[in-house]
Amino acid sequence: MDQRSLAVQYATSANLAARIELHRRCSTNAYGFQRWVFDQLGLASGRRVLEIGCGTGNLWRENADRLPRPMNLVLSDFSISMIETTSRVIAARFVNCALPDLPFRSGSLDLVIANHMLYHVADRARGFAEIRRVLARGGVLFAATNGESHLREIKELMRAFGIEATDFSSGFTIENGDAQMRSAFENFRRADYEDSLRITDPDLLLGYIASMSERARDVVAARGKEMRAAIEDRIAREGAFHVVKSTGAFVAVNE
Repeated sequence: MDQRSLAVQYATSANLAARIELHRRCSTNAYGFQRWVFDQLGLASGRRVLEIGCGTGNLWRENADRLPRPMNLVLSDFSISMIETTSRVIAARFVNCALPDLPFRSGSLDLVIANHMLYHVADRARGFAEIRRVLARGGVLFAATNGESHLREIKELMRAFGIEATDFSSGFTIENGDAQMRSAFENFRRADYEDSLRITDPDLLLGYIASMSERARDVVAARGKEMRAAIEDRIAREGAFHVVKSTGAFVAVNE
């Protein structure tokens, strides 16, 4: 996704919220993704934590009952609107910035979280180097991303209606991410989160597709009845619109 499209996509939190809602209501794994992420972080009182691309702050909202106190938490995003939205519901320091430029002192952070955003960074090698720079010795990078088969059935539906279904996460996936991680980190591991979608509400899926791009929104507006019929037919035949999810994370230590 080019920088203009990225700016339009995240000008407000509405598109992201539509996608989050589909996952929240239709995921088959009862133990939510954000709870799983939190389990991997090993947070402790007093740790200096930065989340890059915090979005609507779901990680912190869904784990509000588990946060250690005190915690030095900084949330960053390149979207001012996203920061304004999230700052209303989460107590943290907010910084408007984006990789590969982080306005933090070298070695000043214990944990950097970069979930589902590294594939948007054009110069990832420089981005990884910048993350390593701001991490203290022994500090950790947690970076969640998708796999190559993620949401395959939704992409197939989009293509059937002439909507480009570019895999925006293809630049940094759970399959190709390890080679890129090695440019900055020698010690890292991969963790996988098992899940899928079981969709029985066509409106949720149509809302998700419309949130993907301006073109997708226009097609849903013009051909929504046709798309709804295709979705309803699948649900009638199979009991639900079943979707593969492929999600995981890399956990690296700055040695």
